[in-house]
Amino acid sequence: MFSAISTLIFGVRNFNRAQNGEDGRAAVAGAQGASLFKEIAKYDNMVARGAKSALNLFNEVAKDDKVFKGVSKVVRFASENVNPLIVVSSGINVIKSDDKQSAIIAESGNLAGMFAMEGWMAKNLDKHIQHLPINKKWIPVVRGITFVFGSIGASTVGHKIGSICASKLKEENEKAKANLSAYQFVPQSIAYKA
Repeated sequence: MFSAISTLIFGVRNFNRAQNGEDGRAAVAGAQGASLFKEIAKYDNMVARGAKSALNLFNEVAKDDKVFKGVSKVVRFASENVNPLIVVSSGINVIKSDDKQSAIIAESGNLAGMFAMEGWMAKNLDKHIQHLPINKKWIPVVRGITFVFGSIGASTVGHKIGSICASKLKEENEKAKANLSAYQFVPQSIAYKA
């Protein structure tokens, strides 16, 4: 339940980001959709049985169709490598930016915040959630939602800190250029009479 819930929320968020101009997030949303589909197939209910049937059908078609086999390999790779796709999407944001220096600093803060928080949660979240006074069947739901909001919150804060640092660096660079040009000697051409 934890993976399905967090994957669904991340997938919707990345789909929305792709719709709002972050082209690299479309691949991330697609990969998370494939991950969600595989995660649902693990459960024992009517929806899971449908997902299992669809996965079996895809696997059968992929055996005989080279194009479909290639597509299924790409989808499988993407669903197993979501974080590298997120890094690539940040790279695309930098490439598309007019101010690449500021964009790389902000995107670095974004990724650093996300990876740091997700690393901390992977090691520590369960021991904190186990002590909550809730019914144990809700723990996977709380864990999934907490993981999503922790990751998104940390990446947002990291991006904001990166943007502030980039802005201050840009300000200082402009001041340094202004000071340099004020003291710079510009040679003038001199006309000599012979």
